[in-house]
Amino acid sequence: MNIKEILNNIQYVGDFEDFDVLDISYDSRKVGKGTLFVAIRGEEFDGHDFIEEAEKNGAVAIIKEQGTGSKCKVIEIEVENTRKVLAKIANNFFGNPSSKIGTVGVTGTNGKTTTTFLINKIFNECGFESGSIGTLGFVSPSDIISTGFTTPESLELNNFMDKLVAGGIKNVILEVSSHALALSRMENIQIDTAVFTNLSREHLDYHGTMEKYFLEKLKLFTSLKEEANAVINIDDIYSERIISKIKSKVITYGVNKRADIKLISKKMSYKGMKLIIELFGNKYTLNTKVVGTHNIYNIMAAIGACIANNISIQLIIKSIEKIHGIPGRMEFVGNEKNRIFIDYAHTPDAYENILKMINDLKDKEDKIITLFGCGGDRDREKRPEMAKISERYSDKIIVTTDNPRTESIDNIIKHIIHGFEHRKHIVIEDREVAIIESIKMMSENSVLIVLGKGRENYQIIDSEKKYHNDVEIIQREINAN
Repeated sequence: MNIKEILNNIQYVGDFEDFDVLDISYDSRKVGKGTLFVAIRGEEFDGHDFIEEAEKNGAVAIIKEQGTGSKCKVIEIEVENTRKVLAKIANNFFGNPSSKIGTVGVTGTNGKTTTTFLINKIFNECGFESGSIGTLGFVSPSDIISTGFTTPESLELNNFMDKLVAGGIKNVILEVSSHALALSRMENIQIDTAVFTNLSREHLDYHGTMEKYFLEKLKLFTSLKEEANAVINIDDIYSERIISKIKSKVITYGVNKRADIKLISKKMSYKGMKLIIELFGNKYTLNTKVVGTHNIYNIMAAIGACIANNISIQLIIKSIEKIHGIPGRMEFVGNEKNRIFIDYAHTPDAYENILKMINDLKDKEDKIITLFGCGGDRDREKRPEMAKISERYSDKIIVTTDNPRTESIDNIIKHIIHGFEHRKHIVIEDREVAIIESIKMMSENSVLIVLGKGRENYQIIDSEKKYHNDVEIIQREINAN
């Protein structure tokens, strides 16, 4: 593509003749001949430090921020903010793909992945061919590609959507993180339906305050056009503020009497739920293998998004009833002798939802064993909170590692155990050993909840991703006995 087309509607400083660009990259290692390299600042690295490497690898031109670095050896284009510009040129390079496909964006603290999964499943089941981009990767009807991010960089985001458009896929469901909104990854992405799940304490190490965290989430809704749809959890305390700031059509859900989609009654067991839901005054019965009060909200959010996209409630219910469970979300990974669940939960609110639900479902003689750790280099204040919640609902607790990253494991565990008031817990630093020991502790009345990793197949220790899979360890141990 010609550079002038790529730089359309972008303010820049640079004097050069027209030239063609074969590819765009912000990673100097992926630069090849004819690549336009964009130097962006990350949390750990600054792309401006890798301009020389990009030039050696064949970059045809460099986009950098004004006043940074020495003169480039190749064509130099200066802009005010390379992150914002990356989003614009990615959109230009791939031909504005979000305008050619139906888009649903899901944001909130908890429930994003499950809600995205449910919407994508319902769309495809009902003949609305769809792909999804989020924690589970780039999921198309024919393939799954791991991305490593909840919401990828704007370049990959536009690239994935372009692939869906080229493949004739009509819709995409996007899991939208607060980081992505803060880092301009979603700029120039047109959203037709935006879903708000909830907002609770998370990522304050990055955003600083709950207000700043909320304002990043709000961006998804204030960007909506009048003809777009917003699906809002009206039970959340932030819902009214969102609704007051947007101009799009609104569908609400919750237990609140004013909700357009509201829960009338529920019956739950370990194996599933029977729900009666009222939709704009009409009542419907829904049986699902998905469990948990928090998942009732996710189901209602998915119903709202699908209704906004003109799918009939009858088809939606049939589709939900075919879903066996959500990968890594209150997923049963045990067998007849061992009741074991895994969940990706890593916030106090998620712990409260899951552990309270298990307590509500269990028989009197059942004993709950909870295994968890906390991520390093992240919000430290939530660690003792999560300990308090696990202690409130558990009979035994195993404290272990999650993704310690570059933080001392001893330091992380010290913060966790500060939240305990009783002696229900033991510490086993090695997560694999902790899982093995927790299974040995089980009796016929035990329920084991393994929190934090879900279906992830790695642990981040220092700056290295090391292979680790909770499910493989659990199934190896229970099948060996």
